[in-house]
Amino acid sequence: MIIAKDIKKMLRALDVESDHKKTGTAADRKYRRADVRWPATIRAERGHACLHEEEREVTGIIKDISANGARIDVDGLFFEKNNLLLHATQLGAIRCDLVWRRGNKIGLQFSEDPRMILEKLQELIPGFDTTHS
Repeated sequence: MIIAKDIKKMLRALDVESDHKKTGTAADRKYRRADVRWPATIRAERGHACLHEEEREVTGIIKDISANGARIDVDGLFFEKNNLLLHATQLGAIRCDLVWRRGNKIGLQFSEDPRMILEKLQELIPGFDTTHS
C-alpha cells in the first residue's frame, strides 16, 4: 500500500529529475560562473504572481553567479516563480525568475540585460571575464 510519505518521495524524485534536465551542462552555458558567498534576499511582491496574500521574502547565500543567473541556498522553502526581486549589497536589486529548485537550493535567471550585469561582475570579481569556467 502506497502512503503519503511514499508519494511525496516519488514527487520529489520527479522534481529533481526534471530540474536536472532543465539546467543543462556547463558546456551549454553562455556565461562564465563565479563562486561567491554573498548574502541576499529574494522577494515576491504582491501583485507579481505571488502565491500568498502579502509580499514574501526569503534570505539566503548566493553560491555562484553569472551574467544571466545565480544559484542560491535559501533559508526555507520558496515556491514563487516569476517577477522576483533579488537583492544583494554587492549587486543592488535585480529582477529575476526562478528556473529550478532542489530543496533549499534554487536557480534564478536574471531579467536584466546580461551585458550590464557582466560589467558589474567584472568590477566586483578580479579576473572575471566571459570565458567558461
